[in-house]
Amino acid sequence: MMNKHNNKWIHGTTNLVMPELPTGFMQNSGIFYLTLVLDKNVGDEVVLIIFDSTDFIFELSAVVPFRFYISSVAINTSYGPIFSFIFYVTNPRDERKAFAVFDKPIDISKPQSFEPWIKLSGQTHLHLLLLDKNYEVQGFYEFENGSVFNEALEIISQLDAGRIIDFLKAEQEYLNNYSLLDLYAMVENNGK
Repeated sequence: MMNKHNNKWIHGTTNLVMPELPTGFMQNSGIFYLTLVLDKNVGDEVVLIIFDSTDFIFELSAVVPFRFYISSVAINTSYGPIFSFIFYVTNPRDERKAFAVFDKPIDISKPQSFEPWIKLSGQTHLHLLLLDKNYEVQGFYEFENGSVFNEALEIISQLDAGRIIDFLKAEQEYLNNYSLLDLYAMVENNGK
């Protein structure tokens, strides 16, 4: 088993200095990933960012306890298979319901599109930032990095990327046919 890159945050939440983001990187609300240096002693790491330009980001940052889950789905479309990560925060009043759900479809026909996820699977910890419309940090969370990304990469390796006729059309069909709540129900029914 390979050694994981130890990126545990040891500086407390008050010492996080947000690195400069690429111009125009996040224009729509959703979940993103970036390779950032949060700690010079650790070096670069893949960080997940939930960006929301509405006041919902303040509601999300107020969720206590903040339980963040990651799962994935593989769905066949008429243009080929779609693989997507599903990220969700459970509702603290009813853990069986989601407070927020996000998805991140991956173009498996382009190996460079899952390279960040390979890097993320090699980190000891997952860092999640909640950013508002001014790119100010409204939440900073750290989770131990389990096996979910390794399992996802195994699923990706089993999908036939050669069957993808047109990723954008496949993604659009996926988005047209499945709401975020549909995707959440799928992953909940299959267990976290």
